[in-house]
Amino acid sequence: MLVNQGRGTAAPDYESVLMSQQLTRTYAELLKKRPLYEMVIANLRLETTPERLMQQVRVSTIRDTQLIVVTARDRSPQRAADIANELVRLLQEQDRQLLTGSYGSGARGLSVVEPAWADAVPASPKTLRDTLLGLIFGLLGMSGIALVREYVDQTIKNGDEAVCAVGAPVLAAVSARSINNDVRRRSIGDGDDSSAEDYWMLAVRTRSALADNPARSLTTTSAEPLADAYAVAVHLAAIYARLGQRVILVDADLRHPTLHSWFNLSGDTGLHAALACTHSLPVYRYLQPTSVANLMLLPAGEPVANPLILFDSPRLRERIGELYQHADFIIIAAPALLSAAESLLLAQAADAALLVLRAETTPHAAAAAARALLDQARIRLPGIVLTGVPDHDTASRIGAFVPVMSRPMFGKRLIESLAVAEEKSSRSISMSSASTASSQSPKQ
Repeated sequence: MLVNQGRGTAAPDYESVLMSQQLTRTYAELLKKRPLYEMVIANLRLETTPERLMQQVRVSTIRDTQLIVVTARDRSPQRAADIANELVRLLQEQDRQLLTGSYGSGARGLSVVEPAWADAVPASPKTLRDTLLGLIFGLLGMSGIALVREYVDQTIKNGDEAVCAVGAPVLAAVSARSINNDVRRRSIGDGDDSSAEDYWMLAVRTRSALADNPARSLTTTSAEPLADAYAVAVHLAAIYARLGQRVILVDADLRHPTLHSWFNLSGDTGLHAALACTHSLPVYRYLQPTSVANLMLLPAGEPVANPLILFDSPRLRERIGELYQHADFIIIAAPALLSAAESLLLAQAADAALLVLRAETTPHAAAAAARALLDQARIRLPGIVLTGVPDHDTASRIGAFVPVMSRPMFGKRLIESLAVAEEKSSRSISMSSASTASSQSPKQ
């Protein structure tokens, strides 16, 4: 469509050309107004709305010309042509009405190009748009937070990361529900509830890990201060005691004694007095029976600000040697390796050590540093215990060290069978040695 400003004899100057271009843009804008499309729908009897029809039509101008291009799209080519032609015809008719009215006479005034109408679609709020934008930005925000947390948070998350950090197998993973309840209540269940399954699993795997070179004493410790390590020591000692072994649990944290509160016992005297006094009572005099049969507790006694002096002496091994006379197995609950220097001495006094780590709490660097200290001291590390594992994270809780056991009773039967097998093995060895001695005596 060509826009003609008007006929005249004078040659067009710059102002007239500029006015023509402005007029062209004005006509292009008029072609985008709603009233024209309402009349097109009425004249052509189209079954659509002005909004949809406006989306089917494209109006553009050619730069530096007085040409307007009207393009209509429709499933029917003929209907598309009719829409474009009808729009141009209605604009020409509207233009003639404007020229014959006050606009054409040169009188000052206003002409209504597009009257206001009530839109059925609210301009704001756009519920669907706002919901989608909120969902998109929410997902982007959560992804960003997850990436930042993954980059900043250097703690151990699962069993695989624990194995990579320490270089030792995960003997058991204690669920967050079990460990949190145990630490908060400081109590020991009857051993048959579902929350004790993780500890039975630990007892089975610890027994299996120490089968090649049996140990009579075990130190439980952690990389950084962690109450979970004491819960592991208490439950492991209780399980071994329930299996018929005479067990002594030693509270070796002289800075912050806690194990006596698990059994509602007095912690006034204990390991501190046994190590500090030159002419102290025999160590068994400091033992206290607990509510668990076959389990005795050696409390820490009076707290000490710097217990390193007490532990860095031959008296520690002497006292541990005395305890062997009254127990089949000794478990020493030691403080964290990286925060207490005496923990390494306590680990050296035992036959092996268990390293307790907590998921999403213990850093990779701390776990690796604790393993390095144990290696430097040549301390046997059969494995690690990962606590605080989510209940749904079955992969970390099951591990890959021994077959899966679904019930605590199964774990108890397996431990009992291992104990019976060891007893039979020791009996057979003694019988074979006796028979050998009897066979050799006639020859002599």
